[in-house]
Amino acid sequence: MEFEPYLQMAGHTLLFCFWSSLWPRQFVKERLEPLVGFRTYRLFYVIGTVFLFGNTLLYLFQHSGQSAQLWNFTAIPGYRYILNTIGTIGIFFFFGTFSLGLSFWGLKDPPTEGGLQTGGYYKITRHPLYWSVFCLLLGHTLRLGSALAVLWFVLLETYNVFGVVVFENPGLRRQYGEEWVAFKNRVSTIPFLSLLRGDVKFEPGEFPTRRFVGAGVFAAIVIFFLHDVLIWLCYYLPPLGTVTEKVISEYQRIFG
Repeated sequence: MEFEPYLQMAGHTLLFCFWSSLWPRQFVKERLEPLVGFRTYRLFYVIGTVFLFGNTLLYLFQHSGQSAQLWNFTAIPGYRYILNTIGTIGIFFFFGTFSLGLSFWGLKDPPTEGGLQTGGYYKITRHPLYWSVFCLLLGHTLRLGSALAVLWFVLLETYNVFGVVVFENPGLRRQYGEEWVAFKNRVSTIPFLSLLRGDVKFEPGEFPTRRFVGAGVFAAIVIFFLHDVLIWLCYYLPPLGTVTEKVISEYQRIFG
């Protein structure tokens, strides 16, 4: 059995997790932000996060065939539409990050008095970005059906859950106190559950109809019409990073 693809994937994934975890992020923030300002620091962090996550995705598509094939349901009628629907839901929830403002992406200075987000997407679920990432991971894992895809899913989803439970929730409680506790008791992590139970509701004029419809239409266009083009690019683009490849090559040279 060839283990190199699994080691490579683990290396690329752990590098992404390390970069986006709390301590390295805080380390970079404390040293870079005083020199270049919040916007440049945040933009640098976001670009690095996208770069490293994209590297795991590229490696997955380019090397998935080198691992064991666990399932292949693509011949089942409607299976493709199920995957596309999962992807559409993922992009829909990704639009929830825009509720945090342009400062989330490093395109604007943060507001001086930023409060806890409790409206819009945050009445659907407490963590829209979590569900966006989950749908992205699940959809591509189901599509590829390889052991490498399962490893990719397990590593990133574990990090996704760990980040929310261990870091994000306690951090929000420290920052917002009882306001966060009340919000957590009111709104479930499971999408739409609190709305269906009547724990929360959209007030008259609060529901951002145009934003939700626009997000849904954009997501459907990307997934149903452009997704195959993006996947094709993943197969032919060069890998974005070769750090783990160099480490493995050096290991083989010394110990092989």
